[in-house]
Amino acid sequence: MKISRNDTFNLNLCMRGLGVLVTYMHSDIYEFIYHFTFKKSMKLYAKDFKDPWKDSIDHHDFFFDIDDPLVQNCVIALERLIDYKHEITLRFGIDEVEDMNDEFIASQAWRFESYRLVYKQSKSYQQLIPYYDRTLSSVIHSLFLYACALTAQSYKIPRVLKSQVNLPDGDNFRLMNHDDNNVELLINLIVELKKNLEEFRGLVLTPDPHK
Repeated sequence: MKISRNDTFNLNLCMRGLGVLVTYMHSDIYEFIYHFTFKKSMKLYAKDFKDPWKDSIDHHDFFFDIDDPLVQNCVIALERLIDYKHEITLRFGIDEVEDMNDEFIASQAWRFESYRLVYKQSKSYQQLIPYYDRTLSSVIHSLFLYACALTAQSYKIPRVLKSQVNLPDGDNFRLMNHDDNNVELLINLIVELKKNLEEFRGLVLTPDPHK
């Protein structure tokens, strides 16, 4: 189904579309975590764990035991997205399975979609690092646009709001509607994910003691 920024803004529909998108986001990060794990720390088991969905790891606590700070950093970002999804599910009475299978609701997820690398298995551990950086950066940008749309109560985001994205922390949320609990919840998530991204970049620049 086609979507347009000229569509009439509907809060419930917007949040349900965002809920679907956040599911895609945390699923994508799970795939990165999976491949980071079995391309390095648990490389001996790589032949048995090639597909993150067919050979899935259902308990994320498993990854916290992986001796790789990049993996642990990614898991924290994953958990933050999942926690956010749980919160809006409760607020809006979202049935995740129903919305994922609803073509009209699912189409709403692509209003401000984020970047996604489809073929991760073919990439080496080192090759995946910049792709993860790009993915998390895009997730943050996409969530920022949703915060703008919620503030403006419009899918047609005013330029003055959209231009705030690259300003230093604090300044880029100055024009947001902080009285709106849904906007504030998104801002808190964005701030935490930005911390994850900064820490991830710091870890990438830190020499690996195991090399």
